[in-house]
Amino acid sequence: MKKFLLSVLIFYLGIQQSFSCSWHDPDSDYFNLFVQELVQEEAYYPFLFTLNSSYYGDDSFYGDNQKKAPFILDENIENWVSYFQHELSYEETNALVKIIDRKHLYNWKKGNLSHELSKKMGADFYHKYQEGLAYLAYAKYLAPYMMITYVPSNNWYSERSEDDLDVSKLDYNEVLKVLTKSYDLTDNQDIKLRYAYQIVRLNHYSRKYNEAIAAFNTYVEPLKKDTPMYWYALDQMAGAQRGLGMLEKANQNFFQVFIHSRNKKKSAHASMRLNEWDEFEMLLKSAKTKEEKNMAYFLLAYNDFSNPVYFMNEMLKIDANSDILKVLTVRALDQLERNHLPVYFQCNDDQCAHSKRLPLKAGDDFYSNTFRQLNDLKNIIKTAQKASKDEFWSLSLAHIYFLEKDYDSSTSILKNIKTKNSLYQKQINQMLVLNNIVAQPKIDATFEAKTFSTYPDLFKPKGNSQFTDDAKDFIRDILANRYFLQNDLAKSFLMSNQLSALQYNPNLKLTQQLDAFIQKSNKNAFEQWLVSNQNDMGDIQSFFALIYGDHAMRNADFDKAVAYYQKAQKFNGIQRDYYLLDRQTWETVDKLPKTAYNGFNNISKYIFGQEKWVSYQSPEHISLKVNNLKDFPFLKDKMNKLELAQALQALEKIGKGKDAKAMKANELIGNALFNTSKLGYFRHVLVMDLNNANGPKFEFNSRAQKNQLYYKYFTDYSHIEDDNYDLSIQYYQKALTLSNDREKSANILFQMAKAEQGKYYIWKGSQNWYIDWNDPNYRQKQFEQEDFQLKTKRENYRNYFAILKRDYANTHTANQLLQSCSYFSYYMLY
Repeated sequence: MKKFLLSVLIFYLGIQQSFSCSWHDPDSDYFNLFVQELVQEEAYYPFLFTLNSSYYGDDSFYGDNQKKAPFILDENIENWVSYFQHELSYEETNALVKIIDRKHLYNWKKGNLSHELSKKMGADFYHKYQEGLAYLAYAKYLAPYMMITYVPSNNWYSERSEDDLDVSKLDYNEVLKVLTKSYDLTDNQDIKLRYAYQIVRLNHYSRKYNEAIAAFNTYVEPLKKDTPMYWYALDQMAGAQRGLGMLEKANQNFFQVFIHSRNKKKSAHASMRLNEWDEFEMLLKSAKTKEEKNMAYFLLAYNDFSNPVYFMNEMLKIDANSDILKVLTVRALDQLERNHLPVYFQCNDDQCAHSKRLPLKAGDDFYSNTFRQLNDLKNIIKTAQKASKDEFWSLSLAHIYFLEKDYDSSTSILKNIKTKNSLYQKQINQMLVLNNIVAQPKIDATFEAKTFSTYPDLFKPKGNSQFTDDAKDFIRDILANRYFLQNDLAKSFLMSNQLSALQYNPNLKLTQQLDAFIQKSNKNAFEQWLVSNQNDMGDIQSFFALIYGDHAMRNADFDKAVAYYQKAQKFNGIQRDYYLLDRQTWETVDKLPKTAYNGFNNISKYIFGQEKWVSYQSPEHISLKVNNLKDFPFLKDKMNKLELAQALQALEKIGKGKDAKAMKANELIGNALFNTSKLGYFRHVLVMDLNNANGPKFEFNSRAQKNQLYYKYFTDYSHIEDDNYDLSIQYYQKALTLSNDREKSANILFQMAKAEQGKYYIWKGSQNWYIDWNDPNYRQKQFEQEDFQLKTKRENYRNYFAILKRDYANTHTANQLLQSCSYFSYYMLY
């Protein structure tokens, strides 16, 4: 029954976080504003919350996320420092134990000082500590083999093979003889204990489990040394007990290692197997102090539980000053932060319905448990605050209020905290600034000036300051969000991006605001800081003029495009890496061949062509055809954008006529507009891209940025506003009106039908097709959506196909299209 109750409790409280395998760094997705190292007992650092090491077997705190990893002293090295009577520093001792090759120890013994450390300490140092240094030399010999004996496995994946080094590659009897003899001859109890540890470990890793237990009782237990090596040896003996199936005894001993060892806590926790409530109660009874009893509860609460309320309340009853209870608290606060304050934020309409002001209010995000967790944790913290004098709990409560957006209450608590603890004080100062900035209703020039002068560290490169780097990033994001909501788009953009990022999404409104802001003459100090490194696009005005010209071209305003492109001729190329298909390598833009398109130069005449088939990867002459350009000598094989715009000007003038040449001119303009749209082969030319390779920039999704909250990771939101396909249709219509040839008319109608297909994609991308996966009628609603899309396409976006089918079905052009165009043949058949 107790086992069942424990399982139910764990199921109810535990919401395990899961992440798919990838190269993603999950710990970079939150800010860690409540610094976890406020738990100052470094032995517990390995239990602070991290997601980095979940799949890679890394027992170190924070995995690879070194920016947050605190330095934890190795208790084994500290023990060696004590043995050497502090004649060596911690760093020197660590090098001696872990880095220096054993050959230098053998040389040292002979008086040959072959290493800088031996030269520094001299020959007498070896003789003074010869027992310890002789042990170190032999331990370094054994170290590469100290892996448990390999046993073949049928598992599909194994980190080891029979060829890897392990203890089976040693002469067991010879090594055991050396270790036992050295144990007997050694006088120093610390070094004797180290030999005993090696004997136990040798037997454990050789899978001689009974011998390992006997060795512990024979060699370790009589010494009764409460030192790190005693607990290391006990850890080995407990492993042997587990190998024999003596799980109850193994758990008891692993628990003792967990209690007393600093560096073995994480591995001891991982080694324990608590399957019954009685086993947990046994550990609880073996705990002698309040902290040890709370450690027993921690073993249950720590195991990936995101809301261990029951265990924390039990721990509160035992001791509100418990350091291990603080660990659970900072873990819970950390998880709440991840829900409330994500670095990379996306939301749908429902999630952002209340407010787009970051941070989102509790309950507004997609973590359904967040609000309940926050209230549960608040109640625990309030209870602990009353029972303990440690200001840690006041700091925690202030942070809870911060997450609830109750900045006044948070600030009030922080101002009333009296402490001499430097870490606490730094957290207080940082949180006061956070409350002040996040609560600010509007960011105006006065507030900018005050913030910039009062907190200059916020605007300096990462490094030592009164703020953590994460707090700096968070504050910049808050400012970017406020500017965005205030329609101050330039400042919002520049908080997180260099100007070159604009090439991924050359939004016209944003470009205009950036242009005006950069040209602003009376910038204050903060504004000067914002534009201080915006020189990565060379001639900035040429860069802006190019974007304006491209927008004018997409809107068929060729006169305006010419005017802008004349100002853009100093543009030095799109700053981006690109992929060379023929060489299958990535190159930077400055290595582009001189004949390649670079954002301004080398645009092919095929931009006026008609698609033979849709293939963006094929060479242009394979995908498109260009016929009958002899009447338009100004259409050169290669043009820059100014020449292209001037050519379109000339074509538009010719297109006002009534003859066949006018018909062809209008058709060519229609082709150029279609070919530079999201459906065209040259879709990259007017949107600041180097090639037509697929990507989010060319997706039909006008909803993509409706719920944007700021311009963080601007390049990840790469998106171009939809094309106006009516423009190309208008030019095609002019050509159709002037056509006296049924084959040419059929061809023009097909071009108009393709443009109309683009209009359908725009409509489809503007709709909200979201259906909740939990909807019991999910499949039915999905089918209904598909039927509605098909009906809408046929009724509203197949006008030119209908004319082709009705009036031109017997033309050679229509018959050819049936062979090469799948959606035209489908329409004709159905």
